Amino acid sequence: MITRESIQSDLDYMAEHTMSRGVQKSCPEQISYMYTLEDDGVPLGMGGFRLINKYTSWCWVDFSPVGHKNVILSYRTIKEKINEFCKEHKIKRLQAYVECDFPEAIRLAEHLGFSQESTMSNFAGNRDAYMYVRII
Repeated sequence: MITRESIQSDLDYMAEHTMSRGVQKSCPEQISYMYTLEDDGVPLGMGGFRLINKYTSWCWVDFSPVGHKNVILSYRTIKEKINEFCKEHKIKRLQAYVECDFPEAIRLAEHLGFSQESTMSNFAGNRDAYMYVRII
């Protein structure tokens, strides 16, 4: 299992194989860095970072059903990539939003070391979302 910079075919694959309930059906509008998690040439998931300021970044992750089958190794690999990215870019605060009614995404955020900071009303269209934060 490796992480590498994403390419268009990864986006196309994930648009058809997303587990994010449609939030990542297309590439997020503004991304500073985007990576693909793959195994034997098959995208297991994608994630990325958007720098907000010198020390703060948003992040996001999306899995394909194949990636979800290897969830423990996938989580471990993603956590390592997050740590590497934050160290390399001197990030002190990492943020992610999770829809309040998406328990699988909540478990992922908490497994990756994020803590719930607040609730954002109507953040994901007509759905509320939690702001998760990881202080590095």
